[in-house]
Amino acid sequence: MTAKETGVLRLGVTVFKVLAWIALGVQGLMGLVLLVTGGEPVLLGGLDVPARVVGLLNVVAAVVYFFMFLLMSAVIRLLLDLHAKGN
Repeated sequence: MTAKETGVLRLGVTVFKVLAWIALGVQGLMGLVLLVTGGEPVLLGGLDVPARVVGLLNVVAAVVYFFMFLLMSAVIRLLLDLHAKGN
């Protein structure tokens, strides 16, 4: 692997970490706002779902996305480290 490809992958590690924190911050905050304030029911699949339930689902999804992006970052970093030790 060339130095340019390695640099791009290292940039990818940083991008995924930033995306993880953005997902947790923005989606988590919006979910907490819905969870605390409530609001009108949301129509999902023909059912009226309370806004607080949608807020809770948003918070759960934010945590899932956070760990998914961090995992992707860690896997890329692990592969880069394995490649560096192989040379």
